[in-house]
Amino acid sequence: MNTAHKQATLKASIPEESFIEWGTTLTKMNPIERIRMIRDGVNITRLIEATKYYGISQTELSKILGVSNATITRKIKSSGNLGPVESERLARLALIEAEAEEVFSSPNQAKRWMLEPNLALGESPLSLLDTDSGANEVRKLLSAIACGGVA
Repeated sequence: MNTAHKQATLKASIPEESFIEWGTTLTKMNPIERIRMIRDGVNITRLIEATKYYGISQTELSKILGVSNATITRKIKSSGNLGPVESERLARLALIEAEAEEVFSSPNQAKRWMLEPNLALGESPLSLLDTDSGANEVRKLLSAIACGGVA
């Protein structure tokens, strides 16, 4: 089976809700458990769940994670784990998504907010998650919205 077919088959078999559920699980983990999970590496299926959930390409998500598309493809082929840096960025994305779902009280509204360009941020919140500074700005805006600020 070629890599593209394997990716498509794997992606089709993963429910969209899996990424949401993982984010919720992460919010309930104590910090030491989360650090251990990140250091051990997150399984590549979590990345596939995220691409499916957001309806974005593997290339787009690999940019946010700061890893080459070739590396992602290799890890999918071997059913491997992401490295600690990519794992932490993917966990950050899931945690921010969970926070957005709490603020907007709806996974669909949170996802739409993450994907659409935002006037306050200058681009979509999702696109800013490739850096700590961008993630902090997204979190600040979510906090402002939760306190009655603008979306």
